[in-house]
Amino acid sequence: MLEEIGRLPRRVIDNLDSDVGNLKVYQVQDYNLKLLNRMVNFGQDIFGELGMDEWGLVPQIRHGNVFVLKEENRQRLIGFAILMREWENPNTAYLFDYAIIEEFQGQGLGYHFLVTICRNLVEQGFKSVTLTVDVNNPPAIKLYKEKLGFEIVEHRKDEYGKGHDRYIMELDLETFTK
Repeated sequence: MLEEIGRLPRRVIDNLDSDVGNLKVYQVQDYNLKLLNRMVNFGQDIFGELGMDEWGLVPQIRHGNVFVLKEENRQRLIGFAILMREWENPNTAYLFDYAIIEEFQGQGLGYHFLVTICRNLVEQGFKSVTLTVDVNNPPAIKLYKEKLGFEIVEHRKDEYGKGHDRYIMELDLETFTK
C-alpha cells in the first residue's frame, strides 16, 4: 500500500516547532478507503474545492505517482504530492499537486520532501520535472528556484482564468545532485 522511499533528516525534525517522530516519504502503491479519504481530505483542506476528489485521485494512484509525507506509525498526513508523466515528453514528470500542511510550512519540510521525490524520479528514469506556480507566491517560487534549482521557462497569462498568471518551471534531473 505505502512503499517507503526515504526519511527526512533527524536534524530537520529536531528543529520543528512541533514534537513529531520520524517523518518518512512514501509512494502510494495502492489504497484502502481510509487512506483514500485521508488523502482526499488533505487535498481539500489545502486547496479547497479545487482539491482532488476520489474520482481524480484513484487514477493518479493507479497510473501516476502519488507521494505522502507522514510520521512513521501514525495516520496524519503532513505532505502530499501528485505527479504524472507528460504525454508529449515521457521523460518528464509534471508536478500536479504539492503541499505541506500549514502547521509545518516554512520549516524546511517542503524542501526535503521534494528532494526525496526528485531522487525517486531519477531512480524511475525521469530526466526532468515541470510544474506551474502562481506568480504571486514568492515562498513557493523561492523553494523551487533558489533552493532546488528549477528554472522559469515560461510565463502564462491568465492560465487559470483572468488574473491567474502562472510560471512554468522546470528542473533538469540529470544535473540534480541534492
